[in-house]
Amino acid sequence: MQNIQVNRYPALNKILWDYQGKTIPEDEAFKIYERRWCFIKDVKLAANEKKLIHKLIKEYGNGYFLPACV
Repeated sequence: MQNIQVNRYPALNKILWDYQGKTIPEDEAFKIYERRWCFIKDVKLAANEKKLIHKLIKEYGNGYFLPACV
C-alpha cells in the first residue's frame, strides 16, 4: 500500500476538508471517495485522478465502487 500525494488530485483534495496531511494511504483515499462521492460526482475529473480511482477500485473495492450517496 502506498501513500497518495493529496495535492496532485484536486477532487480528492476537495473532499478531504477535515484532513491536514499531505499524503493519505490508498485504502483510506478509496473509503473517502466512496463516502464523499456526492460532493464531487458532478466535477470533471482530471485524467490522472480517473486513473487513480480506477486503480483504487480494482485494488481496494474488488472491482466495485459503492458511493454512499448518488
